[in-house]
Formats: sequence, C-alpha cells, structure tokens
Amino acid sequence: MAAIDFVGIPIPIDQPEFKNDARLLRKIKQLESLIEIQYDMYDAEDALRALRHIQTVESQQRIQKLLNCCYPWTISECMLSYVVVLYAKQFRSSEGRTSLAQQVDKIFNKDKDKHRYTMDLRDKFYAHHEFEANRHQLFCLPNCPVPGKVKINRPGQTTRTPMSMMVDLNKIEFCISKVQEYLQDRIEGLCTDIESNLTPNQLKVIVDTPKKELMSQHWIESCGKKKHPLSKRKT
Repeated sequence: MAAIDFVGIPIPIDQPEFKNDARLLRKIKQLESLIEIQYDMYDAEDALRALRHIQTVESQQRIQKLLNCCYPWTISECMLSYVVVLYAKQFRSSEGRTSLAQQVDKIFNKDKDKHRYTMDLRDKFYAHHEFEANRHQLFCLPNCPVPGKVKINRPGQTTRTPMSMMVDLNKIEFCISKVQEYLQDRIEGLCTDIESNLTPNQLKVIVDTPKKELMSQHWIESCGKKKHPLSKRKT
C-alpha cells in the first residue's frame, strides 16, 4: 500500500493541460484568495482572544513589569487596531485578491449592523478621524512667562480614549465568526468543484508526473518565482 502524501504538490497551472482552462484557473485563484482570507480571520480571532485576556488586572500588572516603556493599555489599543484593520481589509478591493464586499448580505443577513459597526471603527477612527475620540483642546497659561502675557500650553487637555475598553468586542467577535462560517462553506464548495471537474488529461498530469519534477517546476518556494513579500501583486 502506497504511503499517503499529506503535503501534496502545487497544481501545475503552467502546464498546457491547465493554462488554457480559464474556468479552472479562475476557480483556483478564487480558492487561494479565500484561504488567504481564512488565515487572516484566524489571526484576527487569536488577537481578539489575546486582547480579552490582557485586559484582566493580573495581565495588566504583568505587562507593566515586562514592558515598562509603555502603558499596558497601549498594547490593548495596538491589538484592537490590528483586529479591526485585518477584518476590514477583507471587504476592500485590492489587486489580485478576492473581496467579500459583495457578500455582506449573504454573510450577515439581518446582522449587517454589527458588520457596519466594525467597519466604521476602521473607516472613521483607524483610517480617518471622524469620531470625537482623542480630541485635543488647546489651553494657554495666563500671565506667563510674565504678568500680562500668555503662553500656549501645547500639551493642554487631550482626551485619549481607550478604544479597547470603549468598543463592543462581542460585535467584532460575532462578525469574525460569521465570516469564518461563510469561508468554510465557500472553500469546501470550491474544493469539491475543482476536484470533480478535472479533465482526464489534467488528472494524468497530477497523478503520473513525479512529485520531485512538479515541485521543482511549480512550487513558488523552489522554482524561482517567489517574489519579495512587499512587492505589489499583479494577479
């Protein structure tokens, strides 16, 4: 009995049997994008779980001892911004990546208000400044530096709002969960579609070509096609 390969091989989309099959290539690209989004949602879920954990008094005290260069709430703010931006990214258009913007009704149904709540955090706070949070009011010092003069007190009165304590984390958690449910269904459906519709010639290439040959020619990590992580996507 042949040993089961739990890693597999890259689908050889540059082979003649594949590269002229526009429908298949479209499905493969869509599936890859959805899996990328799924991993982003895993990261968002983990970060949100960690955020809840570090908001306990005990965790705050530990962070204060470990990172005496900043306040514990600063870490919470960083984590929340990461969660919100990572979530919102999936609903924005970008080159070479599937967007979930057209799937909002299907994903959330009657709970679109929770999605809008989370998106507003990104659109009106993290990416722009439309909320009242963190407003600065300018103060001045009368009779300074001498009587009858005024000196602007630049620090003045700035209200720093701890958003991680202000926002409804349950709504964000709900949104991440709903997206994950949608992704699971879509990914399973696309996998079944691709597996069921490979042509005999396509199956032959995958089954009969030595793994070493396919890996050396088609695996991005080893075939010379790997691009710098910060280079712009084209497809």
